[in-house]
Amino acid sequence: METKRKQEKNKNKLIFSLEDEEAIEDWPLPAIVPTVFSRYKGKTEVECYFGVYDIVRTFLFEHDRNPFSKKALEDLDRRLAPYLESQGYERGSGVYRFYKSFVLWDKRNLRTGSLCETSQMLCTDVLEKIKINKTDFDLRELLKKELPAALTVKDGKLLSVATVNEHSENQRLLEATVYTLPEARGKGYAKSNVALLCKHLLENKKGIVYCCSCHNRASIAVAKAVGFRAESRFYAVDAYRKKP
Repeated sequence: METKRKQEKNKNKLIFSLEDEEAIEDWPLPAIVPTVFSRYKGKTEVECYFGVYDIVRTFLFEHDRNPFSKKALEDLDRRLAPYLESQGYERGSGVYRFYKSFVLWDKRNLRTGSLCETSQMLCTDVLEKIKINKTDFDLRELLKKELPAALTVKDGKLLSVATVNEHSENQRLLEATVYTLPEARGKGYAKSNVALLCKHLLENKKGIVYCCSCHNRASIAVAKAVGFRAESRFYAVDAYRKKP
């Protein structure tokens, strides 16, 4: 959530960042995350839409001791249901989505031992060599938007990509994302591409945040191998527009 409208603090170290749905272009969106909250070093930080502010605030005060418990999250889902229904959204699979976030600010912490010759930064010349792209990444769009990307290409086939999500020009902490084709996993491509991407970003004085599921051991291994440091654990509510 990029547009921060308000912050609220209290003695229990509860911090809110609110976003107005009406200020978002093309609202309603195909998918939304109406609220995200994390707890780190005794502080609970929340990002949510104005539409669910009262719901989330009440929930966190009532479940302050353990907002991540299964019972608490079931309660949160029940509370959010009327809002999501009113906006035409529904909770996908209903599976709880817990994540870990990792941060890399200092290039001295970057571990380049994961780098290998198969990784290269995306440019026009590299793009022309790619004949098969079965990933969800639009490489031409990445180039057009000047979003840096590190990738692995073999025999004209794109095997793995690491890039960053869209961001504002002055944003210093960028969120990295990586994907490797199932048949190409376990060969170190993801680690190498993430390491090369981080090297590029750190040289341009940008920090990197890397988020993944708490249950995704492969992604956690990538983060640790490259030199990321664990920052926090958080829970996100994902919702999607109902099919007509």
